[in-house]
Amino acid sequence: MTETGYETFSSGEPEEPGPLGLSAGARLGLDRLKGLQERHELEVILYFDEDLARSSTLDADFADFRIVPVQARPFMPLAVFLRVMAEHDPGFADRMRREPPVVEILETGTFNRYSGCVRCTRPYVKGLLL
Repeated sequence: MTETGYETFSSGEPEEPGPLGLSAGARLGLDRLKGLQERHELEVILYFDEDLARSSTLDADFADFRIVPVQARPFMPLAVFLRVMAEHDPGFADRMRREPPVVEILETGTFNRYSGCVRCTRPYVKGLLL
């Protein structure tokens, strides 16, 4: 996900990924969430700090952390997380296949990105890596 300052997150809009079986409170393996993201063009944002994840909004967090490099934030897109883990921990992919980490879904909704006057929407999932 690129950050241009023209993105917003709308939790619980009709386009939310509920039909995929994703709703607040659900827990699933990171491998399953990765597969859903790849098959359904889903934007997954992983949080690593429970207090921040449960008490803040994506809009506020992206605004508050906009000058912090993506890899240094207490949250990041799933694709970035997987890339960083692969670079820093060669055994991560194997461990993920054997015992995938669990993610608690905290919120679902619609991610809105604007390019000029064109609005592109995509479902998103906000999850806490447990």
